Amino acid sequence: MSASGRKPSNRRPQSGPGAVAPRTRTLRLPQNPGPVTPTRVRRVHQKTINQMIELRRQGFSHHEIGKRVGCSERTVRRHTKGVSRRLVHAGEQKAFDLLRWCCVNVFAIRDRLELSIREADAFMKQARAAVSTLDPLTRQRLPDDRQMRLDFLFKVAWPAAARTIRTMRVVERLETICGPLQDSDEPGD
Repeated sequence: MSASGRKPSNRRPQSGPGAVAPRTRTLRLPQNPGPVTPTRVRRVHQKTINQMIELRRQGFSHHEIGKRVGCSERTVRRHTKGVSRRLVHAGEQKAFDLLRWCCVNVFAIRDRLELSIREADAFMKQARAAVSTLDPLTRQRLPDDRQMRLDFLFKVAWPAAARTIRTMRVVERLETICGPLQDSDEPGD
């Protein structure tokens, strides 16, 4: 007997006061539930949170991070609140690169100064050396002041580069007149 005090339906009489319609006997096939999915998702630990934050800083969306880490988009959003993607928008000001600015301007005036590629390269090397010697406060001010950048380019970097370029041109003239000059490093015949 069951807990309710009645016999199971297949054992009760089919006629009379306690009659029930018997259930048909069917063979139940084992059901294949497919891949086992956990009903409770594992907890997110600090290592996973750090990975989420790093992926978010690299520019991944919440959905992409969730797929990579193995949790929902909502969980990623919750743990990376306040961490924005590092995107450059059209209206956003980029970090100023003084050497890139120097390079663009040197190659813009290269034809006017009649600089060869080797001479422009020497100019850029001198500009790089001059930038490395700048005071941090000066570096901070240069992105905002165009005149100061031009002064830097033509009053600091150019004089040192001009000496090197003059030397290169003298050597080239001597080589056209006298033939190739032999370096002191190479042994003579």
